[in-house]
Amino acid sequence: MTLLRNAVCHDNHQPRSLLDSGDFDMQSGDPNDLPNPFALHLNGSVKRSGKSGSGGHAFKASLKFFLIVAVLFGGTLAVGRYSKQWIVSHLMRGFEDLGVSEKQQRLVQISELGSPAIGLMVRSLNDESPDVARTAYELLRESQNSWTSLDWDTARQYHRTMVTSMDSIAAALPEDRTGWTTGLLQQTIMESVQKDDVESKTLYNMATTTLSKMSLTDGAVPGAIENDSLVPGQPVRLAVRTKPLPVADADALDSWTDWPLAEPAIISSGSSGQNDPGNTSSNSASPSAADSEPSDGEPSASVYRSSATLLKPVSPSETVELSDVHDAATPSQSVASAPSTSPSTADARPATAPAEVMPTSYLTQSPLETYATESVIYWLASDEAMLRERAKSELVRRGFSQRQLQIATHVVSSDVGSRLELVDTISRSNIDDPRPWLTMLLNDDNREVRLRTISVIATMKDPAMNQKLRSRLADERDPVVTSKIRSALQLR
Repeated sequence: MTLLRNAVCHDNHQPRSLLDSGDFDMQSGDPNDLPNPFALHLNGSVKRSGKSGSGGHAFKASLKFFLIVAVLFGGTLAVGRYSKQWIVSHLMRGFEDLGVSEKQQRLVQISELGSPAIGLMVRSLNDESPDVARTAYELLRESQNSWTSLDWDTARQYHRTMVTSMDSIAAALPEDRTGWTTGLLQQTIMESVQKDDVESKTLYNMATTTLSKMSLTDGAVPGAIENDSLVPGQPVRLAVRTKPLPVADADALDSWTDWPLAEPAIISSGSSGQNDPGNTSSNSASPSAADSEPSDGEPSASVYRSSATLLKPVSPSETVELSDVHDAATPSQSVASAPSTSPSTADARPATAPAEVMPTSYLTQSPLETYATESVIYWLASDEAMLRERAKSELVRRGFSQRQLQIATHVVSSDVGSRLELVDTISRSNIDDPRPWLTMLLNDDNREVRLRTISVIATMKDPAMNQKLRSRLADERDPVVTSKIRSALQLR
């Protein structure tokens, strides 16, 4: 029967089942030799477990899978990186043929693309149009401020790209734009000088070397403050120094200001100088006035400072009448004062005829004399020309030179760019003590001015200015400026 069944199957050409084949033995006692009926059939045969070749095929399949994943991941990174470069190169195509406004718009567009745009913005500082160069500078400054929110490894790469690009244009940079580049380099120096890793030290050396290429020796070109005014649209070459600010020769920490001392104003007084004890101190303060006093009892000259610290004592029984300064006589006129009244004379006089008291002199020639020097400087920005002239006259009376008046005028200037350039100029000019000006700029309303001032103060290593930074830190509400102050003070 078995032979007949095989013959019929062979004649009908029907496929043999797995059970009919000799591969399956119902009598074999080892279950491991049984084939898996659910296994895949490759090349028409059953791959049995434990046979050679199955493990190698699985390893090759896994390796192919990981290679495909790696290629896709690398392609994604390449597309993300080189797509920005392609966009930047596409936007900058034909850049030199565009107008000023179109160039500015292109720079604003590429500034959002990160590292590929830094080199192009730096090269735009060398553009023939000052407006385009100023736009590139402002975009670089904003980008540099935004790097403070990144981790230092990423920010260092951005700084390095900027410094490398500036080094390539250092020789061809116009003289009227070195103030912008040196300000950016100074910011990089301040960020990297406190780092201890090798790459940060390399960045610091690159920045200082590039800064030296853009700097001038002392006396090569006069500073902008000493000669020409700082017109916002017409920047001038700055006499740049790479050495620290000249603050080491300060006498004491409490005498930090270089405000000129107020000259004493000689005001005529109506006192006789014989029985009035107040004239004793006045005459001792001015020997020349005492020598020229006539002997016939004419009014003598008394010396009053603008602070009115030398006041004439008044007896308790004397009546003093105050009057408006506009209704009084001019300081040059000598007005006879009423004689002092002794207690016995006061009792003898009738009560209905009090003695008339006349004002003897002005304590101050102008209301501005009572203001602090910083307050008078802020009056230079008044909208009224008369108040500006009065403030200027008051500063001249206090001993301000034309150079100091020019600095004071730009400290309170309404143009932010002018104040930013002034910060860089003050840090490199021949001012004996720049700390009072930097203190005023530290309290500026503009964030960029405060950030630039903090960068300059951080290079001074001066205890008094560090205390100013601590005071500002207590009042500062801008988180970016607060972070900058903490970085300058090395606070955590």
